[in-house]
Amino acid sequence: MEFSHDRSWDCLTSIYSNNLTAKVAWNKFIDFHEQIVPKSYWSAFRQLDIEEEQSEIVEWLQQIVTSSPIPESVVALWIGLLKFADNDKEIPTIYFIGADSYDKDNIDWASDPIYLPENRYAQPGVLQQIDEIAKLDEDNYEFFDWILPLAYCTFTFDEIIRTKIDKKRFLKDKDKLYVAVGHDSGDYMDLSNIE
Repeated sequence: MEFSHDRSWDCLTSIYSNNLTAKVAWNKFIDFHEQIVPKSYWSAFRQLDIEEEQSEIVEWLQQIVTSSPIPESVVALWIGLLKFADNDKEIPTIYFIGADSYDKDNIDWASDPIYLPENRYAQPGVLQQIDEIAKLDEDNYEFFDWILPLAYCTFTFDEIIRTKIDKKRFLKDKDKLYVAVGHDSGDYMDLSNIE
């Protein structure tokens, strides 16, 4: 058997809808893919230290909104996934921006940000480890490079939003902020609102 974009997407959205911890959700997602193509590298994906990295991400987010407060006109936050070229390799990178519009059905709102805080870029170690492990399977790397970073960030940032951030720091002038995470090239997930 081989991987299917549609089946993996359905698995991601189904697991996400259960509001699990990031670690439990990630392991379920890995289990699903291991059943399709059994390989030895799946155990390496399971061993990633998602919990420890969450505290670093929380600190990064809260430091951003403390040093660069979110403007009152911002209604939605975007956590983008991209790769920065560094010498001869690409480094998985996330960034954090805000927009004054939001549309659940069209991500175009994220392409016109008004909130571009300093220190908005980060290169989480787990994302880099995911990339390194994914490279072990050259035949499926392009597929993994699409779905695994998106799944990891979806599960991680949603748990952080639901249970770990100090929401008052984000909601100084408003009752709610929409949040989405995804690839600049297209696919994304709407996360829990900050409220």
